[in-house]
Amino acid sequence: MERGFRFSLVLLFLLGILYPSFSQGSKYQFLISGMKEYKEGNYEKALEDFSKAEKLFPDDADIPFYIGLTYLQLDKKEKAIEYFKKTLKINSNYLDAHFQLGMIFIQEKNYKDAISHLERVFRQQPEKENLGYFLGYAYFNLGNYKKALYYFEKNKTSDKSIEQLNLYYSGLSKTYLGKTKEAQEFYKRVIEIDPSSPLAQPSKQLLAIRPVISKEKRLNFELTVRLQYDDNLILVPTTNVYNLRDRKRKTIIELLYFKGEYTILKTPQSQFLASYGLYQTICNSLRDNDVQNHIFSLDYLFKNFRLTYSYDHLLSDYKSFLYRHTLRPILIIQETSKNLTLFQYTFQNKTFKDTPLFDEDRRNAKNHEIGFVHFLRFNQGKHFFKVGYFYDREFAKGDNWDYQGNKGLVGFQYTLPKEIRFNLDYEYKNYHYEDINIFFDKHRKDIERSLTIGLSKDIGKDKDKTIFLEYSRTINSSNIALYDYKKNLVSVGMSWRW
Repeated sequence: MERGFRFSLVLLFLLGILYPSFSQGSKYQFLISGMKEYKEGNYEKALEDFSKAEKLFPDDADIPFYIGLTYLQLDKKEKAIEYFKKTLKINSNYLDAHFQLGMIFIQEKNYKDAISHLERVFRQQPEKENLGYFLGYAYFNLGNYKKALYYFEKNKTSDKSIEQLNLYYSGLSKTYLGKTKEAQEFYKRVIEIDPSSPLAQPSKQLLAIRPVISKEKRLNFELTVRLQYDDNLILVPTTNVYNLRDRKRKTIIELLYFKGEYTILKTPQSQFLASYGLYQTICNSLRDNDVQNHIFSLDYLFKNFRLTYSYDHLLSDYKSFLYRHTLRPILIIQETSKNLTLFQYTFQNKTFKDTPLFDEDRRNAKNHEIGFVHFLRFNQGKHFFKVGYFYDREFAKGDNWDYQGNKGLVGFQYTLPKEIRFNLDYEYKNYHYEDINIFFDKHRKDIERSLTIGLSKDIGKDKDKTIFLEYSRTINSSNIALYDYKKNLVSVGMSWRW
């Protein structure tokens, strides 16, 4: 139907030119005039005529397809997408609509959606001009270099510039796969086709490097150091409960975090990682509050899914304080190039080393947390807004610590000139304890509000260092005065990755 109807449109268009009286009296007059206006570049008028024709022929897939093409000429991509999708609702095998959607999604950097449409075309038209290159380019940007090479090798083109691009990205794919000798052959062919092209110079530079690009490292490290000022480290209550306001609570803190990560297994679509992290704080004025944590983790990543298991042993004042097992599956769904949602569930099994005087005060617990964070991103993620919600339920051994909670969060990032990132985050949490606190004879209810403002910038030749400055303020309101507090924390630091 697709080809036949288009042939009919051409025939009607010719009849309309040769016999004007035919077009004036025919029900096809809007189709004919629309095609005439489109050919002459009068896209607004063509759109008007095609829209009238659509009302006369609502079941014809070609008309919304041409409306989509017209919107493309008017640089209205969202409307073009709408009409190409409308074409596919009428005829799901309309290959030209699949191709146009694929091309738009590549321009929008929405490579996954582009692939779903372009592969539909490739299955039926593998010889289509330049189709292999665009599919390969989409897979290349997703990091699937093997699949990218497959389509680059299948590409058919008579365009020298596309041929050069196809060879150049084939070389890069070979390079990332560690096949540097084979990659160099592709770079040489890029230069042979046109030594003056924009791709020739980077190809020469890549040829001069041995290896062109080293294989991705399996072992990676990260080190973060911070200098902090905390005006209420031990969470002294706002009111002078039990004369606690007289206690020393302000201190300068040195913080160090070191992490080593090893890639056990990696494929184009999945990774299996193992890591160890050491977290250490030194509280200069309150040394008996030093914290050390040893964290062992295993991570499995498959496409948009991540599963993390970790075990950590936390020490307070260099004495065992907490043992914790954590299991966290995360699902990332990218609805569009701008919209991304993260769904997360966390299970923790916590064992505290100390033994309280009363069973009701035992803090050993199993915790469940589930929720989501949605990101609205702009300019390739340099700017974004986020909003999220989490529900938290803790089943503790002691009645004093059994609670359920809700957390809402909002925030944004704006990238300033010089690639300086400005972040602002706000969190609101409420906790309702299930049982009466044995010490205060009431159900404890807390509301915690925290605001964090930060500046950060990646530095160094390879952007492998980050400097940052942060300020956070936390206010916890409770119906039990002992847990009512305020604190301010200022932090400056730097991270290294290698």
